[in-house]
Order: sequence, then structure tokens, then C-alpha cells
Amino acid sequence: MVISLLLIPGLVLLTDDRPNPVRIERHLTLMGTTLVISVEAWKRSAALEASEEALAALQRAEQRLSTWTKHSELARLNEAAVDDPVKLSSELAMELARVRHWWKATQGAFDPGIGRLSEIWGLRSGGKEPTRAALDRAADIPGLEALGIAGSIAVRRHPELIIDEGGFGKGAGLDDAIRMLKETDATAAIINLGGQVALFGAGKPLRFDVADPSDRHRTALTLTIDRGALATSGNSERSLVIGQRTYSHILDPRSGMPVTDFGSLTVWADDALAADCLSTGLYVLGPERALDWAAKHEGIEVLVLESTAEGIRARATHGMKERIDTGGSGVVLSFH
Repeated sequence: MVISLLLIPGLVLLTDDRPNPVRIERHLTLMGTTLVISVEAWKRSAALEASEEALAALQRAEQRLSTWTKHSELARLNEAAVDDPVKLSSELAMELARVRHWWKATQGAFDPGIGRLSEIWGLRSGGKEPTRAALDRAADIPGLEALGIAGSIAVRRHPELIIDEGGFGKGAGLDDAIRMLKETDATAAIINLGGQVALFGAGKPLRFDVADPSDRHRTALTLTIDRGALATSGNSERSLVIGQRTYSHILDPRSGMPVTDFGSLTVWADDALAADCLSTGLYVLGPERALDWAAKHEGIEVLVLESTAEGIRARATHGMKERIDTGGSGVVLSFH
């Protein structure tokens, strides 16, 4: 049995002709985007209860990580005085440890410690043109190297360090929800948080229509997976328009500048936090280096869609070779 989904941010269409188990689907808003929770269980009451547990886990993650408020645990860490030790919850300590792992693995291409850099470019206010002085200053703004962590104790070592959850918060929440579902009577689940997807259950193949990076309402190709999580980075919806120029909303932490907008990059990984971190970090590296990087890291698969004058060019790691179908769309596909 194949379940078909349409992967467009905020929308999941699921069809299944089995009479059982019972499936419930909920559409909500969370973390500033659309959340769709689709859960199967042998009883409707069990499916509803499991969906509540998954939602509660996501809400707790938002309360812990959101920097749109001053009251979250992460926001309080960002406000801590330099060199003052901060006791972290076990959840945040684990998340920051995993975030640091991917920061190191990408040699800083993924770095959520760029909150001050985001302010310089006005990422949360529609964008603003930085002054030359601000850009010169940006080169001295530290990232995660200014965060010390030992177990559950964290220390900010520079006053300009601000950790932005935008590059990992959704993934962290999705992982929490999947862990919670394992404690319920759910048999399978699909959680789509703003286009980032995590799967739970029996390993049924699921087909995702991946959008054309230049037109999110048009399908470029179909990707089939049966486990893990997907995350995509691109600029089809969130590019910055400042004056007469358009910039990527994805910043290179190493230069302080917006990256080159080449299309979209999708990561398939075993867990959602890894997929979330790497979809950003590998986008920063660019298509060639991203594919090279993924080829050397087991358990990480990458799909790159590049917009060219001739149309969409698709490149993917070999682990996706039997999972991609261009469907006669004319997309040129190759494997790295």
C-alpha cells in the first residue's frame, strides 16, 4: 500500500483506502506556521489521544525555544550575563549539544548563534540594508564558539552571542512529538510543520511532491520515503526585498552576507533536528559542496533543485536513486 502526500509548506493531502486502522487529521497553527498532524490507531479515541500528546510536545518545544518572546528558556539564556553559568533543562541541554554537533560537522556553515547578524539584516522585520559599519562589525560577531556547555550548564562568553532557534526549532519540536508518539497506541503518524515532515510508524512508503523552487505551486518531482524526516531550505517564499535588490533570507555565518539563491535543498535524515540543521547548513555550502558533504556522511541524503535558464536541474545523493520520479516533468536528474 502506498500513501500519497503533497509536500507544499503547510499542506498535506493523505489518501488511504484501507478500512482500518482509524486515521485522524488535525490542522493547526504553531511556531508561526501551519501544523498538520495525521495519526493512525486501531481506535479513534487512541488516535485522538496520540495527536494530543504530539501537539503538547510541540507546544512545549515552542515554549522552551521561541525567541519571539523574552520568557522562553532559550531567550533567558540569550539574556544571561557573560560568564554567568546558566542551568539548562535536560531537553535544552540535549538540543544544544546536538546543534553544536552539526555546527562542528559543517565547519560553521550551520550556526544558529547568528541572532545579532539576523538583526543587522532585519530578517524578522522584512529586511533592511545594513550600513558598511554594521557589516564590518558583523565579521567580529561570534557564533556558537562563544557558547560554553558542560553537561547541563551553559555559559555565554561574548555579549553579542544570540542563539536563533530558526535553524533547528522545528526539527527539535518534531523529534519531541515523535518520541511522545512512541509512548502512545498510535500505529503510524505524519507530522508536517511548515513543510518540514517527520514520520512515525510501520515504514509504509510515502510519496512527496517536491515543489519547483521558483514556483511552490508546481511540482518538480516526486520523492518517496518510508522513515525519518525531511526538511527543505530555499527562498521561494521568504526572500528579502531591500530597495531594488532581492536577497536570500539565508545568511552565511562565516561572511555575514546572504548566500547565493540557487533553488532549494532537501535533506532526508533519521531525525528531524538533523534534517533541519543540515538543510540550512548545506544550503550555505552550495550545491556541489553540499552533495560532496552528504556523500561522506552516512544516514544523510540530499536533493538539490537548481533553477536554470533551461529549467530545473535536479541532483541527489545515491541513497535517493530509487526514490525519485520526475514523472515526465522534463526535470534533468543526476546522482552524485
